[in-house]
Amino acid sequence: GNYLWIVMVVIFGVYFIAEHGMLNWFVIYGTNALGLEQGKAANYMALFFGGMTVGRLVFSPLVDRLKVFPSIALFSVISAVLYAAGIFSGALWMLSLAGLFCSIIYPTLVMAIGRLYDPSQVSTMSGLIISVASLFDIGFNYIYGDIAEKTGYGRSFLIMPAAMILFTLLFVLVFHKRILNREQA
Repeated sequence: GNYLWIVMVVIFGVYFIAEHGMLNWFVIYGTNALGLEQGKAANYMALFFGGMTVGRLVFSPLVDRLKVFPSIALFSVISAVLYAAGIFSGALWMLSLAGLFCSIIYPTLVMAIGRLYDPSQVSTMSGLIISVASLFDIGFNYIYGDIAEKTGYGRSFLIMPAAMILFTLLFVLVFHKRILNREQA
């Protein structure tokens, strides 16, 4: 059978945890674990997502040149390094900078679906993959509060860079041939 859609659900789902975890939990992490004032924590989060906006504008032409799969690999590696380094070192500017490189991942992942399926199935498969993958995000948010209460926000927030690293590893392992061959289709 064709299990590619399940693999794509897992890849998207893990990515959603990494990106949306930042959106949903960073201010609480910043105030509780790092002792930042709410405004300062919100500013770092705004820089992360502002970087996503700028990155989509700036890096889109690069995706056209590098091709879909190599672009996702490149930007996910850079994002994972910055995301993890920012959290582990406490250099929040690195975490904010990760948003610039995360920017291109989601829209290019959606483009990847178009490269993996017959054109007559792309809309259906996109809807299926993204909808089911959203359950990862919903489920994660449902349990994250309990995890944070049991382990503290400092430890529990490590899930976010771990999710980004896991996303990167999964994507590269699954699509390494397409990445190395610079395949778009």
